[in-house]
Amino acid sequence: MLRLLRFQARRDRRQLSIWIISTGLFAAFSATAVLSEFGGITERTALMTLAASNPALLAIRGVPDGVAAGAVITFQVFTYLAIMAALMSTFLTVRHSRGDEEAGRAELLGATPVSRSSALIATLTLGALANVGIAVAVGLGFVASGLPLAGSVLVGLATGAVGLAFCGIAAVAAQLARSSRAANAIAGISIAVAFLLRAFGDALGTSTGSPLRVASAWPSWLSPIGWAQQVRPFGEASSWPLLLDVSVAALFAALALVLVRRRDLGSGVIGERPGRARAARSLRGSFGLAWRLQRSAVIGWSSGALLLGVFAGGLADPAVAAVESNASIRAAVQGLVPAGTSGLLDTFVAAIMTFLGVLAAGAAIQAVLRARSEETDGHTELVASGAVHRGRLILDPVGVALLSIVGVLVVGGVSAGIAFAASGHPDRIGSSLAAALVQLPAAAMFAGASALVLVLAPRVAVAVGWGLLAIGFVLAEFGGLFGLPEWVRGISPFAHTPVLPGSGAHWWPAVVMLAVAAAVTLAAVVLTRRRDLTL
Repeated sequence: MLRLLRFQARRDRRQLSIWIISTGLFAAFSATAVLSEFGGITERTALMTLAASNPALLAIRGVPDGVAAGAVITFQVFTYLAIMAALMSTFLTVRHSRGDEEAGRAELLGATPVSRSSALIATLTLGALANVGIAVAVGLGFVASGLPLAGSVLVGLATGAVGLAFCGIAAVAAQLARSSRAANAIAGISIAVAFLLRAFGDALGTSTGSPLRVASAWPSWLSPIGWAQQVRPFGEASSWPLLLDVSVAALFAALALVLVRRRDLGSGVIGERPGRARAARSLRGSFGLAWRLQRSAVIGWSSGALLLGVFAGGLADPAVAAVESNASIRAAVQGLVPAGTSGLLDTFVAAIMTFLGVLAAGAAIQAVLRARSEETDGHTELVASGAVHRGRLILDPVGVALLSIVGVLVVGGVSAGIAFAASGHPDRIGSSLAAALVQLPAAAMFAGASALVLVLAPRVAVAVGWGLLAIGFVLAEFGGLFGLPEWVRGISPFAHTPVLPGSGAHWWPAVVMLAVAAAVTLAAVVLTRRRDLTL
């Protein structure tokens, strides 16, 4: 088993190093930026007063825990540190379990005198070690910023505990699904659900003792991210909630080990349905094939958009009630949001729709990059051998990407509007759909950029494509916090998306982004006619 562990660690040494170092640097830069921006007690008090009175900030960031420097930093960034650990754990676990079965490595390993569960045990061990590394990196990042050692250690442990929990969840997902793509989708949906439960519980939170301390509502206690957040490392610290994350990791790891012994190699617990005897008419063309390959993934992304939309609309009445039931919070909102509770809802919807735009961009990038996996598997060569124009090899995935963007945005906007209507705000159906669709230009930019990278540098297209999305999100979401210049923040397409609902929206940036996306896609189509297929 130790040899397997060393082999897996060697294969992942670059990926894990990037994940761990980038997470540690993100923690350090965030802490330094918050200390610089909110160094005084007055500034921190103003920030926490705004946060405690605004369900949108509670949902996106977390719950305030006083005005200590460490508490403010944790409020600002912990949720995203936890998501980074969860994503690292998911990709690592699926890559070395279901991914190895798809690549044939697991079958070769099975021919040696090792037990069926040895590879999975090695993978879970590597995941645990990687999360120890990420915990150390986050702790060191906070300590390097001048924060107390005890609280910094707790933040690191909380981040690692979330990653450990999703190691176990991803291990079970790898046993349920027959492909690594489906396993990643199941685990990714689990991360999204954990985030939404935490966000919903925090947005419904209530002040405890001090108006600058908020206690999460019960939904947050159903989320591994929410459990880690309850540690409150720079306030009334309590490490026992981390036992819940560790328990989930142990429970799901044990379940995965049972399942791996009971199923056949290459199969999944969830069996695949038999295909049709005859292909549908839509599969007669290359675009129909591209859509069919990506259809399940689009449904998965749209499901996430559905949950996000219901979450946005479902918080309408609770958000207004939370403001109106507390005189001090009501006064703060009236001073901070010009339109009162209506302005509060506008702020909340605009903030949530930004995340919907990220989902749409993710769906588009995955649709474009599917062409790369088809190329390396040899399927594109078969398609190109028929009467198919070479430009269609990249144009079809981009077309599917655009359909994915529209589908995700429409589902998210309509579900938010229906949820608003059910909450007594039928006038917000149209504005919710508009706030969703306005995210299309930014998402299209990522689709076009991914297509161009795929044509110019196919071997690094996957890393660059998802890296561009991560950079765009960080610049838009944390650029102001980091104190970055306006032109740097403007690199992110999300920074130019018109803000709806609201008045005074600027539409020309959206038009420019659509034009740039079209031009980049056209360049990719032209260039793909001049390149050879690469493995």
